[in-house]
Amino acid sequence: MKKNNKKRVLRQTLSFVGEGQSEKAFIEHLRALYSIPELKVSSKSAGGKGPSNVISETISVLSNTGCDRAAALLDLDIAWPRALVKSATSKGIILIGVDPCFEAFLLDILNIKRPIPCNNQTCKKIVHPMLAGRETEKKSYEVLFTKEALDEARSRVEQLDMIIKVITNFK
Repeated sequence: MKKNNKKRVLRQTLSFVGEGQSEKAFIEHLRALYSIPELKVSSKSAGGKGPSNVISETISVLSNTGCDRAAALLDLDIAWPRALVKSATSKGIILIGVDPCFEAFLLDILNIKRPIPCNNQTCKKIVHPMLAGRETEKKSYEVLFTKEALDEARSRVEQLDMIIKVITNFK
């Protein structure tokens, strides 16, 4: 019997850390729409607790999982610790901030005017009822955030464009 000499192609790996379960679900939705065969993208929730925890978790994921690259999506409502930002960027980690919160970012994608005051709670009151399910489930984003809607929004929402580029560009 002839031995199969087919070489296995190793894919590059990217770990994308979201601040919470909602960010993780949205990243998984984007991965489903934009993934490329050359790059394996995994997503993880840092469990909230602010930017310090999210950045530390992303550094830990890069150091301990053997992935090639890492990125994080986190809110800008709390200042990011300079030392952790410096450490993360020196390791090649891509930090993407949404101002002031993830739900405001979703409103921007949908081209819906932000509430005043614009904060986590006021934006959640608008976004969550619009979703097709719980905000922590990937399928909840499928109806509103179609590939066509996301492609249109990329020119208006810099952070969305950055996330998609991170998911689709491999080195």
